[in-house]
Amino acid sequence: MDGKKMFRSRLPGPLAALALFGAPLAAHAAEPIVIRSDQSQIITMARQPATVVVGNPSIADVTIQGLNVFLHARSYGTTNIIILDDAGKQLADYEVTVMLGGSNNLAMFKGGLQYTYVCAPDCEVSLHVGDDLDWFNKLVAGEMKTKNSLAMGQKGGETAAPATTPSQ
Repeated sequence: MDGKKMFRSRLPGPLAALALFGAPLAAHAAEPIVIRSDQSQIITMARQPATVVVGNPSIADVTIQGLNVFLHARSYGTTNIIILDDAGKQLADYEVTVMLGGSNNLAMFKGGLQYTYVCAPDCEVSLHVGDDLDWFNKLVAGEMKTKNSLAMGQKGGETAAPATTPSQ
């Protein structure tokens, strides 16, 4: 062997060269998107998306129409979406953070409980993740149910008649 040392790597060519010279491998960082809860955003792709993988669909979800990917914010948190073309090649990678929506939203904390309102210009109760459900059900849901019942022509205390199907 001519007295020369041979270096053999189990890594394929370019990776062996990077390892030999100590160069770090480039990591592909996800692009950040910040979106408010209960809002949507359009992401326009350069090529037709075929598959979109969502890390946690309870935080955000998507629909595809042509070159557009519609991002729907569901609940607070951070997740990721990866967009692939029909050949399975990655078109994009996004880190999606969903925050409490809108400049008109107000969260009030009292005695360890959360109450949310939307104020534009008057404040109305709005249900968000983390709100006190007992308070919301008593204050809002019960009143909505009563209002809907009255709109359907029911008197207080009556219940809706069961739906019937036409006989054949």
